[in-house]
Amino acid sequence: MRPHLFTRLAMPPLSSPSSLPTPLQTLLQLPREPVLHLSRARLVALGLIYFIVHLSAWAVYTFVAPQPFDSFALRLVAALGAVPLFLLDPDDVAERPTARAYVLLYLALAGPVVQAGLYLLNGGTDPRVLALCLVALLMYVITDWRYATAMLLLAFGGAGLLGAATGLLPPALAGEHGFMIGLSWLCGLLLGVSSAQQDRQRLQATMNALGVMAHELRTPLASVGLLVETLRANEESATARRSGQRLEQLVRNLHQQIDSQIVNAQLLVLRRGEERIAAREMIQEAIDSFPFRTDSERRAVVLEPGPEFHFRGTRRLFTQVVHNLLRNALVALRQQKGAPAPGDISLVTAVQGGRGVVEIRDRGPGIPRQLRRSVFRPFVSTADTHSNGLGLAFCKNTVRVHKGRLTLDSSDSGTTFALSLPLDGAARGD
Repeated sequence: MRPHLFTRLAMPPLSSPSSLPTPLQTLLQLPREPVLHLSRARLVALGLIYFIVHLSAWAVYTFVAPQPFDSFALRLVAALGAVPLFLLDPDDVAERPTARAYVLLYLALAGPVVQAGLYLLNGGTDPRVLALCLVALLMYVITDWRYATAMLLLAFGGAGLLGAATGLLPPALAGEHGFMIGLSWLCGLLLGVSSAQQDRQRLQATMNALGVMAHELRTPLASVGLLVETLRANEESATARRSGQRLEQLVRNLHQQIDSQIVNAQLLVLRRGEERIAAREMIQEAIDSFPFRTDSERRAVVLEPGPEFHFRGTRRLFTQVVHNLLRNALVALRQQKGAPAPGDISLVTAVQGGRGVVEIRDRGPGIPRQLRRSVFRPFVSTADTHSNGLGLAFCKNTVRVHKGRLTLDSSDSGTTFALSLPLDGAARGD
């Protein structure tokens, strides 16, 4: 006997309450930003600040309020190091490890490292301790609080060890200077953590609201279900039966969309799963269960021949990852050319460097360059639709908590999302 269309099974929780991450764990798991609110204007502003401050500080501490030691050569190198910030593309800073490493290294060396060194070389004068306090606060305004803390630990810790080894530690460091530096550092840390916590709470509240709204949609759909059953049971009208069948499929798709949004809205409480998953089997099941709108959309999706591999995770989460990526690809194809052609979306598996790889490729128009560095952030959408922008953020977090990587390659001829996951056992050929 066919089950009733609107008999919904309870969705199992992604995590038991005892296994949910604490707010601190969630904060530590959030993506790190080398420069907060990254943009070209932000990079140029940072470059100007570092360039002007170092040259003007040399002039002030040499001619206006002379200090025992300053170095024009050191200040000039620090100032010129800011020049690449005027030229770097924000997308490169977000995506390229070398560009990101340069920005972080420069911010650390030209900021806390230089100031800590000058503090020691000047015997701990008051202007130098003021500069240390300011740089401790500045780091938390410029970059992610985790990066800022690491920079200050390395700079101040290294300066302390060097000062102890060379006898340059000023006596005031054990008293008022240490108190001022420590207080400034603590204030900066609290500022950075509280700002990140506020962002996390705002994000969580929004996603909770989305989840509640998705659940509430079940009520009107239940009423539609009664109409569907009535139409399908009408033995006198073939038109009514066909309408009931079409409406039934539509409502099934709506239920699947609701399930997807409920899962996507839990991206901050994802936990690593330990199911042993066969990648190709999971992909095929995801394709079979996807709510395609038309037959042409189904024919557009092809699972290419390739090796099977196994990985550890939660099948339901990774099925949702495939659904999200398929949905994005189909939306892009619809916007470009309406009905997609067979093979416009291909899914490929491979084993490379001891890791399993799944690629989802489409022949769509590609993602605009200015959006590529932000598509994995919550509420950022590349589609000219009413998308809530949670899908790719959910995909990124799911792959990350399972020790994998999700990367993007896009051009005018299409987009490829690649999942790289640790293998579980030996891969076998297809």
